[in-house]
This record gives sequence, structure tokens and C-alpha cells, in this order.
Amino acid sequence: METSKIAFVRARDGLFDIFTMNEDGTDQTNITRTPDYEKDHVSWSPDGTRIAYCDRRHGKGEIYVINADGSEPRRLTHNSAPDLRSHWSPDGQTIIFCTDRHDNVEIYAMNSDGSNQRNLTNHPAYELESTFSPDGSKIAFTTDRDGKTQIYVMKPDGSEQKRLHVSQGNDEDPAWSPDGKWIAFKSDRDGKRPQLYVMRADGSDPRRLTNVEGGTMEPSWSPDGSAISFTGDWEGRQQIYRIDIDGKNLTNLSNSSTKDFAGDWGPTIKI
Repeated sequence: METSKIAFVRARDGLFDIFTMNEDGTDQTNITRTPDYEKDHVSWSPDGTRIAYCDRRHGKGEIYVINADGSEPRRLTHNSAPDLRSHWSPDGQTIIFCTDRHDNVEIYAMNSDGSNQRNLTNHPAYELESTFSPDGSKIAFTTDRDGKTQIYVMKPDGSEQKRLHVSQGNDEDPAWSPDGKWIAFKSDRDGKRPQLYVMRADGSDPRRLTNVEGGTMEPSWSPDGSAISFTGDWEGRQQIYRIDIDGKNLTNLSNSSTKDFAGDWGPTIKI
């Protein structure tokens, strides 16, 4: 039997833990059980065995990796500046993340064991929210080098940086579809709270999917590309939702009284 899991962060009264749940929202399981340490930005490894995440137990963000069952947490970065928003390469050999190491947020890459950390963007603008294309040939990222935040792409070595689409709003949180043909993102281009959009991988044909009262963020595609999970805010409460790529069948997956956010839809696994 095959299934997939969604990892996310749950915050209760200022306490934070990483949970996993089935793709339909059932079997919500606390895998960290270290609530005193603030956590954020979870990311599944391509084989579904590990999760990278940001942990603030040292007073600032550091990148950790933990087994999918919550065992063997391991710290990968050791830096005086915050390291945030990690994402795996499709082959599992590289993790990209953003860091403020030189008083300027840049996209860095490192080997999955934490070695060989290097600056990819090397630009005076603010860069954030990076993600690999499914074939590993490109990285999409967010930057404010044009005034508003826009989505750019570059090669994995940081070369050939170019803007995908010109928007009158702020476009952020890019996420590639499994077939590499689409990118999901959030945007406030309609002058309201950020909503979930998709566009073709070349930046054309943007389409709005949601109309969420408090806005959306952190989209993540299902393994088959038929749906997207995201953090949605209704009445001041963040939850993990899913929606079909045609904008139908909006569903609250985490459906809790807590704050649930930073979801990432993992790969298909056999159980």
C-alpha cells in the first residue's frame, strides 16, 4: 500500500513541536516532543526517511535533520546568524537554506551532512524561500532586488539568475509541481491578503486558487501533482489546508484548536 505524509509545526501556548499526519489529516503524531524549542520550516527528504527543519533552541535559527519517526536529531549548521528555510535537492545530496551571515539574507547550499556550505546568490538584495525543481536543474527563490519581492530562478551553482514573472504585487513561497511544469506561490497582487496562485514554470499563465480571509503561505504539492497543501489563516487561526489544483475541494486537514503552519507534503512511501 502506498501513501504520503504531511509534516508541519504545531504551536500551543508558545510551545512548538513537529507533527506528521496522513494526507487526509488523520493520524496526527508528535515526532519531536521538545516543545520548549521553537521550530519552523520543515522539509521532507526525497526518500521520506528524514525531515530538515529550523530549530531555535540556541536562541536563533539553525538547520537540523531528524528521522521521520523523530529519532536522532542532528544539527547541521553552527553559525552566529540565523539559518532558516531548508529544502532538499531531488537526489538528497544537497540542502539549500537562507542565512543572514553577512548582515544580508542570502541563499546558501550545503551537503546533506552539513559540509561544504557556500553562498549561491551573492547579491546585496534580500533573498529567501528557495526550492529545487524536480529534476534538480534549477532553484526558484524569492528576492526583493526589484523593489517588491519577486520569484527568480537560477542554476544549482547560483549562475544565470533571472526573474520569472513581472508582478505588481509581492510574489513569494515558490513550490515546483512534481512534473516541473508549474510553480505554486503566494501573492498579494490583487491588493489583499496573500493568496495561493499557480503559474507555468516559465512564469506565464498565473492563476489564483484561493480566497482565504487571513491569507495563505507555504504551498506544497502532493506527490501526484493533483493537490496543494498550504497554511491558511481564518479568523486569526492558522491551519494546514489542501486544495485541488483547479481551486476546488478546499479542506482543513489539521483541523485543530492550535496554530498549525509550515507544512510540507512528503513523497509517496510504501507502508
